[in-house]
Amino acid sequence: MNPAAPYEILREGWHLKLADGGLTPGLREAVVAQALMAARGELGASRRRSRHANTWQLRIGMGAVKLEIFVKLLDAPRGFDVIKYLVRGVRANHVARVTQQMNDSGFLAPPLLVYGRDRVSGREVIVTPRADGDGPLRTLKALRAGAIGRKRAVLRALGAEIARLHRCGFVHGDLTPFNIFFVRAEPPRFILIDHERTRRLGPIGGRRRALRNLVQLGRFDLPGLGKTDRMRILAGYSAMCGRRERRRLIRRVNAMLRRRIARDGVARMEDNPARGATVT
Repeated sequence: MNPAAPYEILREGWHLKLADGGLTPGLREAVVAQALMAARGELGASRRRSRHANTWQLRIGMGAVKLEIFVKLLDAPRGFDVIKYLVRGVRANHVARVTQQMNDSGFLAPPLLVYGRDRVSGREVIVTPRADGDGPLRTLKALRAGAIGRKRAVLRALGAEIARLHRCGFVHGDLTPFNIFFVRAEPPRFILIDHERTRRLGPIGGRRRALRNLVQLGRFDLPGLGKTDRMRILAGYSAMCGRRERRRLIRRVNAMLRRRIARDGVARMEDNPARGATVT
């Protein structure tokens, strides 16, 4: 069942869409206020700066109700990205649409609370609640604290989940340990975030785009995750393939990974996530 359509407001030149998200009117208004403060540059240094966006992690409260949110402010399209924008449309609308499609297909992806575009500057904003679960895969604390057998099972389950994502016709645009949250459950579950570049697989180049997800994930040097562990992710991915196809897939991914590392090097990550700001 599709959720109720978000209602729209116009604030300070921003055309914003507000999803229900189970929020009270007061809390929803507080979320909008944080989005506009980010646009005005009033939130201070961001938690993370990517090539095209700043992201803040905030905690807001209305009485006894507390909510942790991520506010992502996307830069206006520039250069070749303008052409992509003309073809694909507003990025925030795309994220809302693909997130709903993924949820309908049984994947875990945080809903959008507020999203929209500044009509003058072309910037966009996306606000989501913090993903539930034990934390992003990049920390690996939940895995390091468990038994070796549990760790192996989780890694294979991750590979299987990525394979299921591709079989359902989705390819994640930035499948890194930043964007995968681990959920301690049986069987293990994973929450996928950051869907500005998540797309449906097309008939042309779809296979290569899907395998690039494995390359994106495999090039990171994570504490507690060795080469053999990364192969377990690939083993979970290829488990449904025949033996010959499985060997071909592993060779192709490894070749793509070697080329990527030769070009960009191994991506190294700190084990301690940045702390978010608090708003009361």
